[in-house]
Amino acid sequence: MFLYFFRLSWTAFGGPLAYMAMMEDDCVEKRRWLSKEEFTEMLGITNMLPGPNATEMAIHIGCVKAGRLGGLLSGLAFTMPSFVIMLVLSWLYFTYGAMPSVAGLFYGMNPVVVAIILVAALRLGKTTILNAKKPSVVDWKLLTLLAAVFLATYLTEMNEALTLLAAGAVGLLIYGPDLKRKALAMAATLSVPVSQAQWTSLGLSSLGQLFLEFLRAGSLLFGTGLVIIPLVGPDVVDLYGWMSYKEFFDGVTLGQVTPGPVVKTSAFVGYKVAGPLGAAVAMTGMFLPPFAIVILMAPVFRRARTNPWLQGFLKGVRAGAVGAILAVALSLGQNAVFDWTTLGIAAVSLVALLRFRVNMSLLVIATGALGVFLKLA
Repeated sequence: MFLYFFRLSWTAFGGPLAYMAMMEDDCVEKRRWLSKEEFTEMLGITNMLPGPNATEMAIHIGCVKAGRLGGLLSGLAFTMPSFVIMLVLSWLYFTYGAMPSVAGLFYGMNPVVVAIILVAALRLGKTTILNAKKPSVVDWKLLTLLAAVFLATYLTEMNEALTLLAAGAVGLLIYGPDLKRKALAMAATLSVPVSQAQWTSLGLSSLGQLFLEFLRAGSLLFGTGLVIIPLVGPDVVDLYGWMSYKEFFDGVTLGQVTPGPVVKTSAFVGYKVAGPLGAAVAMTGMFLPPFAIVILMAPVFRRARTNPWLQGFLKGVRAGAVGAILAVALSLGQNAVFDWTTLGIAAVSLVALLRFRVNMSLLVIATGALGVFLKLA
């Protein structure tokens, strides 16, 4: 099992949906480790948990097949290559990033990543705001919540983690059962430990701040790994001043175009702050919540899967996550789309992904080569 997930992690291109399809084909159809029903149930539980879904599925499959040790080994096998890949790329980026050919590479790739983020947000938004029982009917309450979070994130400096928790509290109010005041009190209590304003006043070292920043992000990563953009981006740039917006978006690009979960961008940020040790600390903070939650609490979530309080909270958080992703992607996108050429690359990529479902990895490679050619020319 360890060797299977280790091999898969080196070839897992195309985003979480592609990883899930690979796992289903291998673990259900070929190896017969799980039945179709077991895999579907795991997928449903994984979508309820914070953290990168593909990694959580690897951990979950390991737990079911070989207990908690199996879950730990499967998760490590799936995440270690991502760390190694990002560590090497971070060293190359911060050593040779100013070279024309490297600059050209990101000149071509970054607009595609903007398109990929928009497509992912649109698809997540579609599944979020459409009525589960009547897929052709839009849930206007969730659409309004999505728009409210978008405006709050784009127009104000409100803490994105608190915004997502507030969206979850609104979901509880709208879709949860009675005793909503108690639910709101619980949400307010949960919001206390995720406020960076408290952490920055504790006098922690850079490594301590790095660990807590990504631990918080890993605990609130609902819906898609791209939620790391609104959760972490404004903090590492504006709050801590660890890097520029361009550097952060380049890190997101590297996380998107290489195999493994996009949240390995955490290692890129950590490397900029404190070298290889910082990369390890950031990656540990990001992946500690999904490991702990799946290994220790997956059976609890299996029993609570239909709980109306949990469902209401998750509906609100997912709608808020889409709004936050769109808002921060719009802000960060200005560093990727800044002339007619990059605008054209982004527009063509958006059409190719939405209309023709072109392979993301091939599209990124092609535009990266185009960017190098344009810069050298």
